[in-house]
Amino acid sequence: MEKLLDDLLSLKSEGVWWDFKLKFHDDLFDLLHDITCLANVIHDGDRFLIFGINDALEVVGLDVEELRFSQADVISYLRQQPYAEHNIPKIDIKFLKYSEKNVAILRIKNERLKPFYFTKELKCRNKILRAGAVYSRIRDTNTPKDSCANPQDTKAMWQERFGLDLPAITRFQLLLKDTDNWVYNGINGAFYALDPDFTISISEEDYRGGNFWWQNVLIEEPVKYDYLLKYKNAVMHELPVVHFQNEGLCVPFPDVEYVTHPEKRDGLDAKFYCDLFYYTKGTLSYVLFEHLRKIHTENPDLNTPIVTQKKPPIIKLPFFILDNNEQIEELCSSFLLAYKKFVENQNDIVAKSLYKGVDMDRHKLERVFSEWAFGELTGKYI
Repeated sequence: MEKLLDDLLSLKSEGVWWDFKLKFHDDLFDLLHDITCLANVIHDGDRFLIFGINDALEVVGLDVEELRFSQADVISYLRQQPYAEHNIPKIDIKFLKYSEKNVAILRIKNERLKPFYFTKELKCRNKILRAGAVYSRIRDTNTPKDSCANPQDTKAMWQERFGLDLPAITRFQLLLKDTDNWVYNGINGAFYALDPDFTISISEEDYRGGNFWWQNVLIEEPVKYDYLLKYKNAVMHELPVVHFQNEGLCVPFPDVEYVTHPEKRDGLDAKFYCDLFYYTKGTLSYVLFEHLRKIHTENPDLNTPIVTQKKPPIIKLPFFILDNNEQIEELCSSFLLAYKKFVENQNDIVAKSLYKGVDMDRHKLERVFSEWAFGELTGKYI
């Protein structure tokens, strides 16, 4: 936050997505107007109200008695307002020392829910925020309470809301989340009912089985085929999908990290493959995973291990789900430590597995390791 404040103060002005204030507002009504204006700004990033800065853009700080509202106060107040569809701007407030002065930074998170507007007229003494009016900013100036944002900005907000400003593949990712409006033909495809230019074509069977343990040693071998995501019949993206047909389990092919393996010269002298299978939230593969889970039930199971939602499960896939890309390095390190521990205790662990007393091949050993390591790292033993 200090770096942000350095950068904004160096600009010597206010702007479309940041505003300086000498002190907190006298009442939350005026703050509501400021937050709504900033929330509606067309800007690819968060927006900020910074308190403790005078009109000369000098850091004068806030006195303790001027800290009128807490973050909880502001959030509670916003939740009480008649925002359309109950879409409420998300905010947080940070208090910090800057140039030995107390300042506060209120951040409004960027969301594709614009425009934020009210369904009822709001009054506070002689001030009014009108129902249906869209408030925003032009350069460093808010839309007045008795006015409305210009038509061009309002149009841009609605385009952002409906994804009309996005490339087709990015919009496809958003539309996949709207599972209820996808119509499947029951054979090899689907279309998006609200915009039939967006379609899914399902390829013929590519192959059965595969190179990984979960494609070879479970109760059945999965079929692999492709989901072709199309816009106006042009293929935007092609995603491999695996389907355990008897089990009723269909998921996108997971991402794979080859943590170590027999051919890798890392000093471990690995006897089998240490492969980490995962999805990352926010990626197209994960959105398709959510989509495939939701088309079968109103209450999809997005937890791991991944199992069928149609019957008591036999197959349980120990795939990880990451919140972001930054987690993969730490998970790989933990997985490698689990691999080393497994190798040291391999005979004991195998003896307690479903393969007790069975001749082991590479795929069976990889299954035992993957399921054991998944349990060690998540607490969910298979």
